[in-house]
Amino acid sequence: MVIDTTGAPHDLRWPDADGKIHGVPTPPELAVHVDTVREGAKAVVEHVIHVATHALCRVRGVSETSNRGRRHNKRFATMATELGGHWPDGQKPDSVRGFSPVPVTDTAMADMGQHVAALEAAIDQASADLVDLAVPHAPAKNRVYLKCSCDRTLQMGPRVAAMGPVICGVCHHEFTDR
Repeated sequence: MVIDTTGAPHDLRWPDADGKIHGVPTPPELAVHVDTVREGAKAVVEHVIHVATHALCRVRGVSETSNRGRRHNKRFATMATELGGHWPDGQKPDSVRGFSPVPVTDTAMADMGQHVAALEAAIDQASADLVDLAVPHAPAKNRVYLKCSCDRTLQMGPRVAAMGPVICGVCHHEFTDR
């Protein structure tokens, strides 16, 4: 497992049977964001199940996402149940991410008991080092910053801002440059 401090998106690519990606020897790795590790073992297990669900879908030839991998469909949630996840009954999918994240069940956590305990102990042992891992946030470039009369603010790309007025749903005034 590799602890990611950049927040950069990771391609879900796995080495082939020869241990290579595009002909380059590549050891398998699983990137877990430092904030996920800070949340504890359950969050890490949910992340591992999420990535494993993508791998399972790939192996079985199941198309589980749309919108360049951002929106997870019902097939993703269904496949996650095989690995210990369960989409909450009656819960609607997120408007952007769809059926993600799929929470891990209590039964699955109990089945992985000693492994989860070992993971939690490792996280506790490394917790002092995790505090020092700062996630850098670069300032947004080429953004337009807007404000309405009730002091709500937003930002967007200049082409989107130039498409027409943006009206505040609270005060019903137009957002203007700050």
